[in-house]
Amino acid sequence: MNKVLLFLISALLLAGVALAVIDEDDNVIGLYFDTDADSDCLEAVSTNSQVPCYIVLTRPTFSDLYGFELGFQYGSELIHLGTTFANSQALNLGADGNLVVGFGSPTYTSDATLLATLNMMYIDISNTPTTLTLSGSDPSSLDPAYPSVLLAGGEIISTGLHESAFGFQMNGSCSFENNPAAWGEVKSVYR
Repeated sequence: MNKVLLFLISALLLAGVALAVIDEDDNVIGLYFDTDADSDCLEAVSTNSQVPCYIVLTRPTFSDLYGFELGFQYGSELIHLGTTFANSQALNLGADGNLVVGFGSPTYTSDATLLATLNMMYIDISNTPTTLTLSGSDPSSLDPAYPSVLLAGGEIISTGLHESAFGFQMNGSCSFENNPAAWGEVKSVYR
């Protein structure tokens, strides 16, 4: 009986680790509020709070990463205090909301690979919801709508972007509310 119980507990723990990443697609870069890539929305952020926003590559189909490029945009409710890179040998050649980063030694990837941390401060006194967005860098090596990664042998590929039902946001609603609606209101959504 103890062996069966131990097996079930082990299976549940491993399943929890395997399901930690929100995005189910391969080679996706997104913004998250945790390094495991499973939280992309915060409902309550106080004024003058520092909030780390993690740029994470999820489900990579390659084992070594030599660099990346992307752009990021944010609302007037936020101040960008700086960026910290996960790879200690990262060199950023981008400016003004662009990260064009090469690594002196490769980053070995996992299911959720931390690339960088945007250190943001929320400054809006009225607690207005705000969002951050990612895109390709400007200029971009490939498609300006999507981030790119540098692989072994100088190969550059575009990645997908994590899309959330609520967007990467602070001080907004992070769940679908069960609001009663009349049939006419429901029909108007689909017109």
